[in-house]
Amino acid sequence: MLKLDVTADVAKATAHLSQTARKRVPSAVAKALTRTAYDARDAVRAVMPRRFTIRRPWVVQGVGVTPANPRTLSAEVWSRDRFMALQEAGGVKTGKLAIPVGRMAAKAKTQVIPKSQWPRAMLAKKGVFVRRGTVFERKGKAIQALYLLRRQQKVEPRFGMADAVRSVALREYRRQMERALREELTKG
Repeated sequence: MLKLDVTADVAKATAHLSQTARKRVPSAVAKALTRTAYDARDAVRAVMPRRFTIRRPWVVQGVGVTPANPRTLSAEVWSRDRFMALQEAGGVKTGKLAIPVGRMAAKAKTQVIPKSQWPRAMLAKKGVFVRRGTVFERKGKAIQALYLLRRQQKVEPRFGMADAVRSVALREYRRQMERALREELTKG
């Protein structure tokens, strides 16, 4: 009768796996977190043109990622533009605000209004005047409103970045973790 004692082999294998896990698992987790953060960033960037009028690419390109590393095991998706925080949470924007109306609002939907057509520059022109917090332009007998001048404006939340990141993280992290573990454990 043949008797095999594999206790020592299992103990060695367990010790080896534990040592490998201590070295490789944090790296795998960091990779998975970073990849998931980049997936989330791409999802946020893809949705932005449906939620905002994007006239220039810098707002979309302002959504970035801070990668995870094996020590911190934390990745971040962020926007470098401070005004986007108000778009995420909603609230009241304060200051000297000029809200385009009429033909200026139509122009603002498709392009950036040049400084020569901002309220201050427009008021220097003949036929442009302010009444009751509105900038008007007179052309012949026609009078058109150009801007509403306000001290504050309510901003509704519409960015949805936190929800998009959460959704992608819940959907993608497990797949990215499995991939990263396979990569780490097949390293020499």
